[in-house]
Amino acid sequence: MKDFICISVTIILLISTVGALSAADVTFTDTSGETITLPNPADRIVCLNSDSAEAIVALGAGNKVVGITDSTMTDAALMKHLPKAVSVGEWQTPGVERILAMKPDAVISYSSSRPKNADQLQNAGIRLIYLDCYKFNTLAHDIEAVGTLIGAEDKAKAYIAFMKKWEDEVISRTKNISGEEMPSVYIEGYSDYSAQGKDSGIDLLMSIAKGKNLAADLGEQWPKVTPEWIISKNPEIIIKAASVKPDKTLGQIREGVLSRTGFESLDAVKDKKVYVLNGDLIYGPRSPAGLVYLAKILHPDKFKDIDPSDVLKEYAKEFVSGVESEDYYTAIG
Repeated sequence: MKDFICISVTIILLISTVGALSAADVTFTDTSGETITLPNPADRIVCLNSDSAEAIVALGAGNKVVGITDSTMTDAALMKHLPKAVSVGEWQTPGVERILAMKPDAVISYSSSRPKNADQLQNAGIRLIYLDCYKFNTLAHDIEAVGTLIGAEDKAKAYIAFMKKWEDEVISRTKNISGEEMPSVYIEGYSDYSAQGKDSGIDLLMSIAKGKNLAADLGEQWPKVTPEWIISKNPEIIIKAASVKPDKTLGQIREGVLSRTGFESLDAVKDKKVYVLNGDLIYGPRSPAGLVYLAKILHPDKFKDIDPSDVLKEYAKEFVSGVESEDYYTAIG
């Protein structure tokens, strides 16, 4: 009888121990839908996409990022909040040995643009976690996943509430706008004549803000177009995404668009409705502010009482502790 009792107690203790270990597991789904399970929240993270790095900063854990790509290193605003991060090389072919030397708990990459050497990374024992953290339609999911990954669930919930608040505001103000009332828009990416097609990051924002994306029917997310195609479409509004660079302001980029041959005939140019938006507002954690900027460009009468820069300031205040105002407020040209 005593032996039976001892065996029973041992089994109970083992079950309790296994339960305690299982309770410590961190489980979430990534952008691609794969279930990820880690033994503990990650403390050492390599980000192969800048949007995931900013998501971690926004959730108050920038000091957990130990590795980033060369392109992220050029983002001076973001780097101020990544004190331990060093480069692992180019984002499409990051250095395997560099990543291994960092002994990361997690390595995050884009789901939609995976590294060219993904197989090499995986063969070296590096498990890639695909979290885009940039498209508006998956952003809430990805932020929640990042919050679980780093043990910042409450901060993730606060960010999602911020995002939802401004999405609901835009939807509420534009709900009665019919298809005929939507202005036609040519949306251009970072490269000249690289249009933003259906399901691209800014196209998703455009569908919420009620604008007609002229490139949505071209069958690609990022179709190349010609000046003749743009002129034939005669957009009412032109919006170009651009990177903020020391050698060229958003205003200078706008002047370059205005001076293109043949563009003087466009209604957008005649009506002075050509805008250059900081790309960081179109994709990633700052995109709720980008949505409001876009909605005000498309329907200024509906948003007379809202200053989109206030949304950006709210983001900086609530989620990027100690940020300098100019870091995140360069928005539109």
